[in-house]
Amino acid sequence: MTVPYSTSPSEFDVDELVTCARYGELDDLKALISSYLTSQGQDPSSTNPATLRALYTSALPNGNTALHMAAANGEIEVLQYLLPQLTVGDVNIGNSDGSTALHWAALNGKLDCVELLLSCGAVATIKNEQGRSPVTVAEQQGHLEVVNALLKSYEPDEEEADESTPQEGSASTEADP
Repeated sequence: MTVPYSTSPSEFDVDELVTCARYGELDDLKALISSYLTSQGQDPSSTNPATLRALYTSALPNGNTALHMAAANGEIEVLQYLLPQLTVGDVNIGNSDGSTALHWAALNGKLDCVELLLSCGAVATIKNEQGRSPVTVAEQQGHLEVVNALLKSYEPDEEEADESTPQEGSASTEADP
């Protein structure tokens, strides 16, 4: 995604943005965004939503965004701050291995984040490159409350319905979604 501002994306510290989201440093995240927008001659209080979307969906080389990391670590306040500016498509962006923010929240058993992401249009049937949906990831990690929340919104595609139900997965200790 191209960020619609006059300087190169490298001048905006995506790593710092993602780190703030990852560790729930909401005040620092807001200050970083405000400082950057001000440096670009924009008023942070009246910035175009498309500009904010572009910043919020800026990704690290591995494809992880602030949304991925906030969801992975259960930083619900950061998610509540980011999500109003994002589209359903943004909510379902996969990283370099196709894992979405919902995959990460499911992997780590972050039920409140899973529920919030689902309410904002996250899709529980998206599979990453390993062929795992958020339901499968949560089940493999033993996060049964998360599995149940995901199953409420789950509509398996025809191929999955023929092969198995989401509850038939095998246990795994693997940490990647």
